[in-house]
Amino acid sequence: MTGPSREDDRCGGAFKRFEEGAWSERAGTYDRVTGQVTAEVAEPLLDAAGVDAGMRVLDVGCGTGVVTAAAAARGARATGADMAGGMLAVARERHPELELVAADAEALPFDGATFEAVVASLVVNHLPTPPHAVREFARVLTSGGRVAIAVWDRPERTSLFGELTAAVADTGIDVHATLPLGPDPYTYADDGEMHSLLAGAGLVDVRLATLELVYRCHDVGALWDGLLGGSARIATVIERQAPEVRERIRAAFARRLERYEVPAGLALPMAAKLGSGRRP
Repeated sequence: MTGPSREDDRCGGAFKRFEEGAWSERAGTYDRVTGQVTAEVAEPLLDAAGVDAGMRVLDVGCGTGVVTAAAAARGARATGADMAGGMLAVARERHPELELVAADAEALPFDGATFEAVVASLVVNHLPTPPHAVREFARVLTSGGRVAIAVWDRPERTSLFGELTAAVADTGIDVHATLPLGPDPYTYADDGEMHSLLAGAGLVDVRLATLELVYRCHDVGALWDGLLGGSARIATVIERQAPEVRERIRAAFARRLERYEVPAGLALPMAAKLGSGRRP
């Protein structure tokens, strides 16, 4: 077996391998926190794509199968695709009735005009070249079908991940120093960038929306463990630190969460950006 080529690395191969491995490793712990939040995006995303009974739907970056299953529950003929083997294993165990395939979002193994809707929930920001991926989404879409994608809003509006990243910075750690080079995960939180991403793939009737969410919890320790078990880049940075540094980050995170205290525990605001477009 040969290793990756220089061209592969130049085009983001190292970053893609990192993301695939990180999510596979965390598949079993994803739902402790992160999966609970991302599940709230499923129905609005399917609405943005116009998913209805009888439609052929592709869920790219299906993870544990939440969106794929939600599409199937609407009566759609849903296919889930993901390149993280660990995530697919969990999805297949939970949803043996679904069609779930291993696939690279930037090189989908489907013929053109196969699906009447394509959805991608919180995955575009984990890809080396999102424009390539969205062009693939448009390629496999039938004329008149819609692509709908979701990404997290800026860190200051996604308190779960934003405060964890800020806590790392509070301790003087460079969050980029130990990670492979990759794109800014918040690029498409900007409406103009999201519009350009979709329009650049040849999609028309582009629509943008913001989904406001709140994550509620009672145990800061469980929140910390859940986030480390349900994120890729920031969790990897933290896990690579010495134990005493990790404890300083944890303490900084707990201090930052104090501003979200309510009588019943913590209420952390989250926001996702939804974008959709139609293939002419």
